[in-house]
Amino acid sequence: MVEGPLRIESLVHTRDVIYAAAPLLRRYGMQQGSSVQIRAGLGPVCTVQIRSHILDPNILLMARPVLRRLGLQRGDRIHAKWGGTQLELGPVVALWLPVRRRSPTPAFGAQTAWARDALVGARDMGVLAYVLDPQSSPDSLRAWGWSSKNGWIRRPGPIPDALWRRGERLGPPRGLREAKETGLLNLAPDIGDKWRITKFLLLQGFGDHIPWTRPMSLRRAEAALLRFGRVYAKPRRGSGGRDLLLLERRGETIRWCRFDPSPAQGMWTIPLRLSDWRRVAGHRAYIVQEARIPLTAFGRPVDFRWFVQRGGSGAWDVTAVVARLAPEEDGPTNVSLGGKVLPVDEILQDGERERGTALALSVAEAVGELFPHLVELGMDLLLDKSGKWWILDVNPRPGRSTLKQIDPALRQLSIRKPFEYVKYATGYMTADLAEQRTGPSEE
Repeated sequence: MVEGPLRIESLVHTRDVIYAAAPLLRRYGMQQGSSVQIRAGLGPVCTVQIRSHILDPNILLMARPVLRRLGLQRGDRIHAKWGGTQLELGPVVALWLPVRRRSPTPAFGAQTAWARDALVGARDMGVLAYVLDPQSSPDSLRAWGWSSKNGWIRRPGPIPDALWRRGERLGPPRGLREAKETGLLNLAPDIGDKWRITKFLLLQGFGDHIPWTRPMSLRRAEAALLRFGRVYAKPRRGSGGRDLLLLERRGETIRWCRFDPSPAQGMWTIPLRLSDWRRVAGHRAYIVQEARIPLTAFGRPVDFRWFVQRGGSGAWDVTAVVARLAPEEDGPTNVSLGGKVLPVDEILQDGERERGTALALSVAEAVGELFPHLVELGMDLLLDKSGKWWILDVNPRPGRSTLKQIDPALRQLSIRKPFEYVKYATGYMTADLAEQRTGPSEE
């Protein structure tokens, strides 16, 4: 068990020395004037001399050369634990985002607000988090931090305990390739495209809850239209309803509806031959999926997004469920395409919600067996008119705009829980998280 976070302060000193309060020295059996090894995250180990101070016991004073080698800076809040032979500081989490602009300040597109709130929330929890700069190298990690006073600022970064990737097609960062061999936790691994996920779930026994789905080809699309009458064509990689297509057979004519979140393009419908597929879809890889008839509310289709995460207990649980209402009688429910977010209690009965939750947790546990430190999933589930649940999509990097519309506090909770999981997984569990895991002790 570790105590509350320490605040890092700098000390003008030429020697490799740190000053800690006497209670901290006693807790870890460190002697005044002795040498001890210390590291932050998975960074290099430094040997320093320990001295005591009589200031606030939650302050750790470090000589500036030590700060630089550890990748820390003044004002950081971080936990400490004794790792058998050394003092370890952490946990450290690197956010890996697509950087749209590098100077004078970064912009992370739709992830900018999320990144800011994640860094603020992590600091409150005593987790050192930063946004990793893509220009980092194994010898020099470059990072961005957030200051309420100065906004986005450059900062040093220790090699992290965990990597939280939010970009759709971001490969492993150059600066952390070697760290993967030393225990780096991958909180949002690439679990594959829609077809790979579908195949995995079929092998895991979820076939009864998956609409007919295949990789897109003209032959498969034609057979699916003859069999079902209506199918969706979805990019194998993508989110937010971008380039989503609805195909519907009407006699000898095929009706195409292309949905696009761009206000300039909106939605258009044209009759086409199936052989014109590539002119509409371009060169992207697609899947073709049976268009199940969903439950309706207010005369419009509705489906549901389950936010399933790991927190301080290490186990999967449901953070939130929201309903998504299509903007018209015949359209997708994606919020980016005009869908409306509703509280799930307005749509589902208790029994229906419980069955949906059981399915979502079963999927999360199955995927989590393959990716042991995957920390969250967004699952789109559809309830048909017979009361059966269907799995439409499984996303390891779910957006949070729907949570903000329902309850901003839920959005904040969804940001905090992965950091709680990192504290649990790295051994920096504090008393409050331990109580969540085991329940309050009986006096």
